[in-house]
Order: sequence, then structure tokens, then C-alpha cells
Amino acid sequence: MDNPQSNNALAIPGPTLSSSPSPTSSRASSRARASHEYADAQTDARARDTDESSPLPAFLRQNRLDLHNKFIDLEWQQRERLHLSDHSGDATAQFARFKSDEVGARNRYLNVDPYKNNRIRLKVPEGHNDYINASPIKLPPTAGGEDKYFIATQGPKSDSYSHIWRMIWDETADPAVIVMLTQTHESGKEKCFQYFPLDADDETLPINEHDEFGDGFTGTLTLKHLDEDKSTRSIIRELELRAADGRTKTVWHLLFGGWPDFLVPEGEDRAALVRLVRLSQQKNAAHPGSPRIVHCSAGVGRTGTFAALDWLLAELESGALDDVGEEEDPIAELVDRLRQQRMMMVQGDTQFVFLYDLLKELWMERWKARTGESAATVESS
Repeated sequence: MDNPQSNNALAIPGPTLSSSPSPTSSRASSRARASHEYADAQTDARARDTDESSPLPAFLRQNRLDLHNKFIDLEWQQRERLHLSDHSGDATAQFARFKSDEVGARNRYLNVDPYKNNRIRLKVPEGHNDYINASPIKLPPTAGGEDKYFIATQGPKSDSYSHIWRMIWDETADPAVIVMLTQTHESGKEKCFQYFPLDADDETLPINEHDEFGDGFTGTLTLKHLDEDKSTRSIIRELELRAADGRTKTVWHLLFGGWPDFLVPEGEDRAALVRLVRLSQQKNAAHPGSPRIVHCSAGVGRTGTFAALDWLLAELESGALDDVGEEEDPIAELVDRLRQQRMMMVQGDTQFVFLYDLLKELWMERWKARTGESAATVESS
């Protein structure tokens, strides 16, 4: 990767694991430490969550220690993949990574980039750098229904923000949908450059005005409408992307501000996030095969959790999660599928557990609506 001094980029915190990828002893010691840390606090939770009389599927009855250990396994699985790929020297390997300074300079964080063989390529003239830190994500349903398509990307940087608009122009239908899951600044640090018009006082933004790649793709981004939506706790912007030749594309920009970095939405922000997922689907309904652009700061933690939640909601509503085998865990399997397409997706243990907690709540609500009886009532009977 590139020199942090030349890039002004930082590394986002990774898993709290040994620097050595030794799979057996290191993973075992990580799980042992977790077991010791969780043992006392989880005794009651284990008895409650594993109640076999509960109508909840087994994967939603797991206790915190079980989930934490599963997350550790996912972390080690990812680390082993990257380690083997880095040492294989095979540029065609599924998990091969970039090592070029020219590529790294476009990254917001030094240790987060797309896999070399699963990335969005900017449509630029031959001989120009086509790199953008963005990964195509495809999540097929387990039964009938439509595939889910996303582009997971980092928060744009000030020196290359026009690249995301070039990508949106070429990779999405009209209208396009962007889900932004970070503020531009959090805890006094920039998490994402303001790559969109803020309000009516600043309603236009030039795109690639110096024609970076010499292909004539320049344009203007104009704010057409702004709405602060209380139900999704989001700022919704309707934007018009106009190219120099007069062609236009409508872009819906949904900014959700209730999700701190490395943490999860709490209280009313949880319900708002579920409504935001559904709103993004509605805005994209005319072209469900067109990928929704989803980003936070690094484009892995909150971004991966959003994509996972979107897929899980569809599975829940289709009935695919009504009868899940005792040994199956759709959430852990989903996180693994996401990480095979972009590293670190659902980055933290807290985000991983959040998916189980929220899906459990939603599963109970669906059960009550279908049977007239709450899962909690059945559990206590």
C-alpha cells in the first residue's frame, strides 16, 4: 500500500487479533479470551436465549458469547484469505489486492480497498487510471424474488469527488439512489467530503470542471428539492446531474445521520433505519436491477450492515426465515458472502450482533401479525 505521509490517509481499526494469521492457536486463544470475558455476564442470557420452546429459529436464539465467537471466526477467515492471497503473488486470485501508490492515493483509508478482481472501473480513456474505491455487491435471494444490487464505496475525498459522479452516471439507471450513512465530519474528523449541494444557498456544484481525463465528461449537480424526513430521520435531496451535452439524470440522495462510526443505531433510530431501507427500495423501484450506491466513511462497516439488513428484510418478508434449520445461520453466511465481495463488510462485533438483535425484533413482530400471538408470550408459556 501507499505511504501514509504522501496520501494523508489513515488506517481504520481492524479486528483485535494477533498480527500472525496462524489459524489454529491464535483463533483458539481469541475465543478463549472472549469466553472468559463473557462468561459471567452471559449465564442468564444463555439460558434465556437458547430456550428450545421458543418459536424463534435457532440462529436468533444464540447468546452473545456464541455470536462473538462466530464473529471471531469470520475475522480469522477473512485474515487467512487476505494472507494467502498476499503471499500467492497471483494477481488473478479472488482476493488479490492493489499495492500501487497511484491507486492507494485515492483511498480514504490505507487498509480498505476493493478486491482487485471485484471492483468498479471508471469509464475513462485508455491509459488513464480507472480506479475508484468501490465494489459491486450482488445478493441473490434464497428462494424466489429479485437479486439485490449495491455498489459499496468509501466517502468521497475532496481531490476526487467527481469520480463518484462519473461512476453514478455510467453504472446506474435514472433515477439513481445514494444512501449516505455518515456525517461529513464526526468527532472533529472528516469522514466524507461534501460532494453534493448542501442547501438552497449552495444549490449547484461543478463536476469535473477541469476535464481530468480529457474525454469531455463535465457537468453540474443541482439541488432540486430538500426534505427533512422525520420518519427515516434522514435528509432527502433530489438532485439533477446534468452533463455538458445536456443529458440529465435524477439522483436521490438519502443522508441518514443517526449512526455513529463503529456503533449502531439505538432507540428510534433503529426503526428509522428500517424505514430508510424501504425508502431506498421505493426510490429504486423502477429499476431494481440498478445498483444502489451505499457509503459511509470507509464503505465497509455501516455500508455492509445496511446491505445485510436490506437483504434480511426481504428474506423475512418473503417467509424464507420462517423455517430455518437448526444448524443454519443466514446472518453469518450473509456476512461471509459480503466479505467475499468486499473486505471488512459488517466491520465490527457490535454491528454483527446488531443484525441479530434487530432481526429478532422484526421476526417477533411478523410472528405476532401472522398468529395474533407474540413470540415473547410463547417463550414465557
